[in-house]
Amino acid sequence: MVALIYPTWNNPPRLVGDLTTPHGNNSPILSPPTGFPALTVPMGFVWDDRLPAGLQIYGDAWSEPTLIRIAYAYEQATHRRRPPNTAPALEGN
Repeated sequence: MVALIYPTWNNPPRLVGDLTTPHGNNSPILSPPTGFPALTVPMGFVWDDRLPAGLQIYGDAWSEPTLIRIAYAYEQATHRRRPPNTAPALEGN
């Protein structure tokens, strides 16, 4: 196996203050119980383009360099990450 790629959450978490929408906490987590490496990269936004969604890349033992190459290639090809619009701009920028 080179890598297994899947959404970080198959049901996104609730927005702050929302107590009625079905929520996350049902992630198909594989890495922690197996001890194999995984990393997450941004894959876009959901819910009116406000809530970030992630993509998890999971690999065999000692495959960290391969996972980093896959994640970097994905990020460069898609440019899905963007800074949150709730963070204030830093001085000098």
